[in-house]
Amino acid sequence: MFAILTLIVLVAALNIISGLIMLVQDKASAIAVLRTMGATRGAIMRIFLITGATIGFVGTACGLILGVAVAENVEPIRKGLSWLTGRNLFPAEFYYLSQLPSRLDARDVIAVAAMALILSLAATIYPSWRAARLDPVEALRYE
Repeated sequence: MFAILTLIVLVAALNIISGLIMLVQDKASAIAVLRTMGATRGAIMRIFLITGATIGFVGTACGLILGVAVAENVEPIRKGLSWLTGRNLFPAEFYYLSQLPSRLDARDVIAVAAMALILSLAATIYPSWRAARLDPVEALRYE
């Protein structure tokens, strides 16, 4: 499960990268104005690192809460969906299960959450570096 969840988080981290790169392109003139007003490259980099880290933290927290809630209540959810649709979603004669199993291990949950936070923070490094090395003259030339 750790490997599967790592791949899912990796896709989310790539979405953070692409979103921040588009943000840097969209805010190029604002970054250039900040640089001409005296903001250092480090300050610009920190802005985008904090933005990406916030996105990663909120996404990890929401995923953690939703994932634990679903894992703890998978059988009532299955029963509710079966009642709502009027069909047996997982018939025992096909799946050889009388109920859906779910076992939550705190160490696994913490490992996945830590990995998600680390990957989301690592995903912000390239876009923030790209924003920091933006040349103010080139960004403001055609404005």
